[in-house]
Amino acid sequence: MEKASERTERPRALVADDDPAMVELIHEVLKIGGWDVLVVGSGQAALDTLRREHTEGRPVDVLLLDIMMPDVNGYQVMAEVKNDPLLADTSILLTTALTSISDKTLGLGMGADDYLTKPFDPRELLARVEAIMRIRRTEKALRQRNRELATLNKIGRAVTSSLDLDEVLVATMQGIREILHVEAGSLVLVDEETDELVFYKTLSPEQGWITGRTFRQGEGIVGYVIATGQPYLVNDVANDPHFFPRVDGGADFTVRAVLCVPLIVRNRVIGAIEVINKTEGFFTETDLDLLQTMAASVAVAVENARLYAELADFASELERSQAQLIQAEKMAAIGRLAASLAHEVNNPLQAIHNSLHLCTNPALPEERRQEYLVMAQKEVRRLIEIVRRMLDFYRPSAGERVPVEVNEIVKDALAIAGKRLQQGNVRLHTRLATDLPPIPGVPDQLTQVFLNIIINAVEAMPDGGDLHVGTLLDEDGEWVLVAFRDTGPGLTAEQVSHIFEPFYTTKPNGTGLGLAISYGIVEQHGGTIEVSSQPDQGTTFIVRLPVHPPVVRT
Repeated sequence: MEKASERTERPRALVADDDPAMVELIHEVLKIGGWDVLVVGSGQAALDTLRREHTEGRPVDVLLLDIMMPDVNGYQVMAEVKNDPLLADTSILLTTALTSISDKTLGLGMGADDYLTKPFDPRELLARVEAIMRIRRTEKALRQRNRELATLNKIGRAVTSSLDLDEVLVATMQGIREILHVEAGSLVLVDEETDELVFYKTLSPEQGWITGRTFRQGEGIVGYVIATGQPYLVNDVANDPHFFPRVDGGADFTVRAVLCVPLIVRNRVIGAIEVINKTEGFFTETDLDLLQTMAASVAVAVENARLYAELADFASELERSQAQLIQAEKMAAIGRLAASLAHEVNNPLQAIHNSLHLCTNPALPEERRQEYLVMAQKEVRRLIEIVRRMLDFYRPSAGERVPVEVNEIVKDALAIAGKRLQQGNVRLHTRLATDLPPIPGVPDQLTQVFLNIIINAVEAMPDGGDLHVGTLLDEDGEWVLVAFRDTGPGLTAEQVSHIFEPFYTTKPNGTGLGLAISYGIVEQHGGTIEVSSQPDQGTTFIVRLPVHPPVVRT
C-alpha cells in the first residue's frame, strides 16, 4: 500500500503599515521564513484585501497590523475583523511603537493574538508569527477532530437507535463527505447467495447510475480489499496494479486517488467502503483510521439489519406455524365431537325426511300437511344453525380482532358441544351475566378455547356429572371472567403444574396441545387462564379477558 503524504501549504501574511521601510523589513523576514506576503499601506486597504483574498479562496492566516495608520487605525481595523464572520478567524499581531501597558492591554483585550513593540529583532518577529501559526494549526486540528468525533457519534447513534439500514448508511455517507472531503464514494456488499459484489450505496446522487451493479470478487481495488480483508490507500492510481476503471472509475471525473477499507463482522468480510479523490491534498493515514472507524459502525449496522430480517422471517414462519397448529387442534376438537355432531346433524335430517315423506301421502289432510311442512322448515333452520356454527369454528382464522360478546361465544361453544354433553350424561348449569361489555377478540379462537375446556370437562366425567359455566364482570369493570367447573375426579398438584405445557396430557389418546394452544390464544388476547383442582373435588378453569387490552407495538 502506498505511503500517504501531506501537502503542506505556505502560510499567508498581510502586512498593514504606513512606514515603507518597516513594510519592506517585515516582508523580507517573512519571505525568508517561507511565508507568502501581501503588503498594504492603510487600514481600509487591509480590510479590502482581507475580504478579497477570503472571497477568492486564499484566506490570510496572520495580519501584522500597525496601530497608528491614516484613515482607519489599527484598533478600528481589528474591531471590524473580529466582528466579521468571514474574517474573525484571522490571527492578528499588533506591531507598533506604542509602549504603554494600557495600549498593549487594549489591543490584546480586543482580540489580538500577540503584541510586538517597534523596533524589534527580525528573529523575534519570525518566532512570534511562527508561534501564532503553531497555535492556529493546533486549533484547526482540534476543530477538525471535534467535527470528526461529532460525526462518528452521529453514526454511532444511528447504528444503536435504528434497524433501518438505509437510515444508517445515509448518516454514514454524509459523515464521510463531511470529514474526508472526497469527490465520490460507494458502499459495496457481498451477495451471500451469489458471492458477487454489489454497489449498494453511493456518496452522491451523481453516482446513482452504479447502484445495483455487480462485479466479481477480486476486481478493482474494492474487490481486492474484500478478497484480502486489508485496507488500501493509493494517491496515484495511474500505475496501480489493482486499479480497474470499470469498478473503481467515475463516469464524469478522473480518478486520481483511492482509499478503501473492508467491512468486517466476526472475522468475516461482508463488503467495503471506497472513497475517491480527496478535494484538498492527499489521503493520509489519519483518513484511513477515520474511514476504518466508520466502517466498523457500518459493518455492525449491516449485520444488525441482516439479523433483524432473519428474525422477522422467523417470526413470520412461527406465526404461520402457530396458525397451522391452532387449525390442526380445531380439527382435533371436531374429531373428538365427530360422533355426537353426526348424530346432531342426523336428527334434523331424519325429521325433515319423515315430514316430507308424510306430505307425499295424497290422503293426508291439508292441515296436517302444513304442520309437517312447518316442522320440516323448523328442522332446516336448526340444521342451518348447526352448520353455521361449525363453519364459523372450522374455517381458518383471519386473526382480526372485532368487538366480541363473550356470552354469545360461550353459547356457540356449548351448542357445538351440546350433543356430546347429552351423550355423556353431563348436566349443564349456566349463569351468564347480563352486564358484560364487548371485548376486542377473535371469535373463532375464543370459541376454540371454550370448546376445548368443555370437551376436557366432559371427558373427565366418563360416568356423567355436572358442568357449571358462568360469566361475570370484575368489580373494576376491566376484566370479563368465564368460569368452567366440573365434578370430575380432579387433578393432583403435579398435574396442575404441567397442565398448560405442550404435549402434556393425562389422557391415553390425548395430544397434549389443546390447553397449551388455548393458553397461547388467551395470552395473545392479553388475558390469562387459571386452573384450580384437587383430587376428588373437580376442576375449575377461569378465563380472564381484558375489556381494554394493552396496545401491542411492533
